[in-house]
Amino acid sequence: SPACWDSERSALLQFKESFILNESVSDFPLAYPKVSSWKVEGQGGGGDCCSWDGVECDNSTGHVIGLDLSSSFLYGSIGSNSTLFHLNHLTSLNLSDNHFNGSAIP
Repeated sequence: SPACWDSERSALLQFKESFILNESVSDFPLAYPKVSSWKVEGQGGGGDCCSWDGVECDNSTGHVIGLDLSSSFLYGSIGSNSTLFHLNHLTSLNLSDNHFNGSAIP
């Protein structure tokens, strides 16, 4: 399988950095911070975002097509300039059971 695209890895890492992890956000017993596995190369996680928790890539192109960050302790806001919107091939998105301060996703 092809590795993820540099631009999409960068967008995901910037998206991750826009939140703090707050365990009080979820009461779900299986909740865990999926973005903890998201690391750049050389940080012990490898740079292939297709292998990161919650990220699904197209097997032939390597583009990120799915993102499941449900119950991930994400706390913060999603603005219209979020790097989430740089993931142009995204067809599936699950952000349930997090706290986005009432953000209206454009």
